[in-house]
Amino acid sequence: MTEKAHTGSSVPRAPRTAPLDPADQVKPASFAELMQLSGGSDAVDAIRIGFPAGMIKDAGIYFDVPAQRIRSIARLPETTAHTLVKRGALMDAAASERMWRLADLMSLAQEVFDDEEAAKAWLRTPNLTFHDTAPMDYLDTEPGAIAVRQVLNAIATGGAL
Repeated sequence: MTEKAHTGSSVPRAPRTAPLDPADQVKPASFAELMQLSGGSDAVDAIRIGFPAGMIKDAGIYFDVPAQRIRSIARLPETTAHTLVKRGALMDAAASERMWRLADLMSLAQEVFDDEEAAKAWLRTPNLTFHDTAPMDYLDTEPGAIAVRQVLNAIATGGAL
């Protein structure tokens, strides 16, 4: 199906999808629950709906870091985060995806190190591979997350970077 653009050329139109019904979707309420959310359509649907803004504080407690550090990873301004929490509102898809990315990489790190505390410590601690930046602070972008995954996979397999 195509639609005529103002230039007169044919432009493919994205197929229409049924609107997401929040009542039918997986809704992680905490960072720990988010870590249990598998990838695929469940994750995509949950991200599109958004995660509770209170998850920022929950993740800070989980990693034993200030909430500001988690807000930075989610790229959610402090005033916006406070407003969303006060209203009991959800983060937008972009911030929710960054939170899912943090949870996904935590799960991978936990598999690699076979220890939750060691995985947290590795993600929080500055690393020369990341130019003396902590791996978790690379997770605000997908290229950063790819770099973290590569290092974790190299650690897991004993491979070189």
